[in-house]
Amino acid sequence: MDARTSRTRARLHDAVLELAAREPIVDVTAAAVCRTADVTRDTFYRHTTDPVTLLGDALAVELDDVIGDAPDGPIGVAERRLLQHVAHRADVYRGAMRPVLAAPVRSILEQHLREGLHRYAVAHPEIVPPALVGEDDLRLAAAYAAGGTVGAVEEWLRTGSTDVEHAARAVLAASPSWWLRADDPDPSKTRSTP
Repeated sequence: MDARTSRTRARLHDAVLELAAREPIVDVTAAAVCRTADVTRDTFYRHTTDPVTLLGDALAVELDDVIGDAPDGPIGVAERRLLQHVAHRADVYRGAMRPVLAAPVRSILEQHLREGLHRYAVAHPEIVPPALVGEDDLRLAAAYAAGGTVGAVEEWLRTGSTDVEHAARAVLAASPSWWLRADDPDPSKTRSTP
């Protein structure tokens, strides 16, 4: 992406995040984004189809920074970083709920979690239960965990809380214990790799 396109995209992202923090995303218009970003409608539609999709794209960029390196650290750290991001953007996420997250926003969040959890399982094969055999099983387990985590995030947003530690403890306590084995210093709880 050239520098001009990158700057325009950043202005559009900043504009939609600003507007979505003030009002529900379903009420944000393309015209409002254009005014805030100081771009034409033609420019807007060269970059996106609608404000909700643009919001999903803007959050995806932030999520790349937040959970992009999940396999490098304990899953509890990655979970807290995700929840810190959601807490930081709580007004935006709450404004994207009717009663659940708008499809583009939910999809981006779930996709990032699914990919991060899959990478984590691949990076830590010693945690994977013997019943999960092969790539398809790992992807299925990651999708299941990601869907549950997004559901938990939606419920947390509904409470109005931004207490990251409380939410992280609840989500990690509800998670299957095998996901947390790599974080556990007790090697007797892990299986050996074949």
